[in-house]
Amino acid sequence: MTATSNGKKQLLAGVKVLDFTQYLAGPAATRLLADLGADVVKIERTPAGDLGRKIHLVTPDISGFFLAASAGKKSLAIEFRNPTGIEIIKDLVRQVDVAVENYSPGIMAKYGLDYESLKQINPKLIMCSISGYGQDGPYAHHTSFDIIAQAQSGVMAMTGEPEGPPTYVGNYFGDPNAGIHGALAICAALFHRALHGEGQYIDVSQLESLVYLDYINFPLSMMSNGAIQPKRFGGDFFNICPYGVYKAKQGYIVFAVAEHQWGPLVHAMGKPELQADPRYATQIARCQRRPEVRQHIEAWLQTFADDETPLRILAEARVPSAPILDIPQVPEHRQIKARQLFQDVPHPVLGSTPVAKSPFHFSTASVTIPFRAPFLGEHNEEILQGRLGYSNEQMQRFYADGVIVQDGKVRELREVGKL
Repeated sequence: MTATSNGKKQLLAGVKVLDFTQYLAGPAATRLLADLGADVVKIERTPAGDLGRKIHLVTPDISGFFLAASAGKKSLAIEFRNPTGIEIIKDLVRQVDVAVENYSPGIMAKYGLDYESLKQINPKLIMCSISGYGQDGPYAHHTSFDIIAQAQSGVMAMTGEPEGPPTYVGNYFGDPNAGIHGALAICAALFHRALHGEGQYIDVSQLESLVYLDYINFPLSMMSNGAIQPKRFGGDFFNICPYGVYKAKQGYIVFAVAEHQWGPLVHAMGKPELQADPRYATQIARCQRRPEVRQHIEAWLQTFADDETPLRILAEARVPSAPILDIPQVPEHRQIKARQLFQDVPHPVLGSTPVAKSPFHFSTASVTIPFRAPFLGEHNEEILQGRLGYSNEQMQRFYADGVIVQDGKVRELREVGKL
């Protein structure tokens, strides 16, 4: 492990990663590895590179999505269909510890870059493939995106109002979840290799990763042999009450009141008589009278001129509750700021770009974004000349033959001293 400027170590320093990923499921995995100190080289197919560069733009040609998903990585833009490009990639494979890809099953094998081929030149290689459905099974070759996984994992079926349509969760959820699972599996494989010297192939399914997250609905349904059939419940959780979204004077407040917290809640509301009232005294009774419980709570919330006062009263009573924040409010949350989740990452065009760090806090290790996301092919020279020893003449020939490409901004920014 090497030390950072703050004196702390990086847990994955020295680990070299080849990143063949694009969009989000794969990049989420390698972002975590980069934040933990791994040296991540992003292999981008020419001519356009990671397709994530083209979506969720903050300027006409810069993607905020890409800046977040690929921070801390270096870019080598190389043509897979050129035999020289494949030779270069295989030379890099000999030097690395980990390869990560999230192409459709079979694509890497088409270019001789699948695990069975690569482990012949690097037997200790750890390779992780992240895909919608996994590398085998009847759906392995079906295309998938985040919303597809949400649809087939039960997530959308359980999201929305009971009488309304299923609803997409308002964020990419399946993609980064698969990436987190991939990064965890890679770390486990690195530990195993350190003990036993053995490489590993890891097959991560986006669909399976989402299903795995559900510790409520599948156990209830499957362990009851179908007697319990979970249904979406909107703003009122189906078997805990009060647990959901409630209208306050200015906005909305969520409550998550367990059995032992009903007493503190009704005392905080100035209605201690409700604690022993048989209509509300138990969780089962309250769930049977959810509209009445809602009426009591919302009537109390409406007695205040603002939302901060009841939230303060509830916090003092240790009743779990919180305001529903809009996106611009979240980075300003005092807890988020105190824990320094967002790191300002300098960018030569945009200036300061706030990006969320990986949310780990280690006692003696550092978790930081090492540098901004790269321009396409920005590190071609550093990687091919610095790591593989190619000459200037060879580099010029590679550019001329279309083996590698580079965003024109790289030269422009270097000429004015911004890179």
